[in-house]
Amino acid sequence: MPFDTSTLGLPYYSLDAAAVDKSPSEMVITNNNGETYYIVTGDVYEDGPQQEGYQIVVNEGE
Repeated sequence: MPFDTSTLGLPYYSLDAAAVDKSPSEMVITNNNGETYYIVTGDVYEDGPQQEGYQIVVNEGE
């Protein structure tokens, strides 16, 4: 069963913009085509996007 994408919040279409807006306790992930970025916490990532193939592009603390 796919996860609820509404938990991802608003999409970013620029990695730079997402990286600037995130807090140190958040990460930036991208969907499979690398065109959309989301700022999430580690818990949100582990609860769905990780299993759906989303990749971390900016880790917590970066």
